[in-house]
Amino acid sequence: MNNITHKSPSYRMAVAQAVVSVSREETIAAIREGKVPKGNVFEMSRAAGLLAIKNTSNVIPDC
Repeated sequence: MNNITHKSPSYRMAVAQAVVSVSREETIAAIREGKVPKGNVFEMSRAAGLLAIKNTSNVIPDC
């Protein structure tokens, strides 16, 4: 491993975007209104993203 203690911290930002296709308009309305029976779709996607970030080193070699 290389010694990187001399490197200064750097600020990085990532932006993600998705397209969701559903078969019924009622589904989109339920998502927008927060009435999905299983809970908030956006909070679940954030949690899934955090889990994916934590597993990056297991998926990408030499990361």
